[in-house]
Amino acid sequence: MSTSNSNPQSSVTTRAASISAKLASIAAAATPELPGPGGGSAGSGGNSDPITMMDLEALFCKQRDSFKADMAILIQQSTESLMQSVDSLGQQVTSFNNCLSNTEVVVSENVAKITAMEAVVKTLQSQATVLLECVDDLENRSSCSNLRIINIPEGSEKDQDPTKFVSNLLMVVTGPDVFNNPPEIESAHRSLGPRPGDAGTGKPRALIVKFLRFQEKEKVLRWARQHKMDYRGSELRVYPDISAALALAAFNAIKTLSLPERN
Repeated sequence: MSTSNSNPQSSVTTRAASISAKLASIAAAATPELPGPGGGSAGSGGNSDPITMMDLEALFCKQRDSFKADMAILIQQSTESLMQSVDSLGQQVTSFNNCLSNTEVVVSENVAKITAMEAVVKTLQSQATVLLECVDDLENRSSCSNLRIINIPEGSEKDQDPTKFVSNLLMVVTGPDVFNNPPEIESAHRSLGPRPGDAGTGKPRALIVKFLRFQEKEKVLRWARQHKMDYRGSELRVYPDISAALALAAFNAIKTLSLPERN
């Protein structure tokens, strides 16, 4: 009988065949010999002794012990491959548990880092909001003496000093009601943007004017709100030079005003 572990199925078949053969031999040994025609046994010519009960019992015990040994070997061979598979599975489970433990540690560390970064980001967002508000406030304060004059035909200031051009223009359109002398202009320039075509098509760019004195700028603004300003057939419009954020905030405030219902 083979005890190799390389092919458990073949070993099981061999053991089963061996056990069957032993059971057959026990059955043959227990069968009494029949007398032959001459008065002897049929198989031996009457010369063999009959098997006694003690011999049969001894043979049965021997075969039983051999059967038990064969069954033990058969069970061992059958379970070895299963135990190897179970051991391999146990190692894999242990490896997975280690990986899971490491992953849990990494996740916990990342969660702590993300929580800390969220707090930092929240602080930075608050600081950025404050800084943007400060920048917007500084921008508006720096342009508090500025006006935007809309609809001055493009190229009207050609070959002239823009500051002198605007100073003379304000004297012409406002008359002696506002200024007795031309106002002092610190700087004047067109707003950034594409220049209209030479054929006069397109909307003229706004003219940004910085007054030397804040009071003179306020005089022009108040007068423009109450009077119509014409220059070379164009109606001029005058607005404070404020930042886009402040203009949007003022527009949103106007939108929230409740208008009277129409009848």
